[in-house]
Amino acid sequence: MSAVAPAGADPASIGPTELQGLAAVVNLLAQAGGLDALLNNRLSEHRDKRMHIGYSEAAERLNIPEKWLRERISTLPHRKFGKFVQFTDEDLRAISDMHFVNPGAVSERGGESALMSLQPSKRSRKRF
Repeated sequence: MSAVAPAGADPASIGPTELQGLAAVVNLLAQAGGLDALLNNRLSEHRDKRMHIGYSEAAERLNIPEKWLRERISTLPHRKFGKFVQFTDEDLRAISDMHFVNPGAVSERGGESALMSLQPSKRSRKRF
C-alpha cells in the first residue's frame, strides 16, 4: 500500500498506515502552534542570523517611514560599506534611545520639570 493516497481516492480506501502518518503530522502541527507558526519561526531564525539590515527592514523594525531614515541618515548611527548603508541591532536601539521623550521628568536645571524649561524661540514673532 502506498504512503500517500492518490488524489481523488475514496476516503474509505485509506489504510491504517496513512492514518497514522496523518495523525503524526497533525500532532506536530498542534505542538508547533500550526503551520504559520512553523513558517514564521523559520523566517525569524534567518532574519536573526543576519548581522546587518538595510533601510527598509530598519524602518519596519522601528515602525517609521523609510524616507524618514534616509533624510536623517547623517545624524543617525549606522554602518557604511561603500555606498551601502546598513544597520545593526545596536544602531536601531541607539536611534530609538536618541528619540526618547519623558515630558514629566525633572531636568538638571534647578529641579524644574522639562515642561517648565520650555521657552519660546528667539525667532518667534513679537506680539503687539
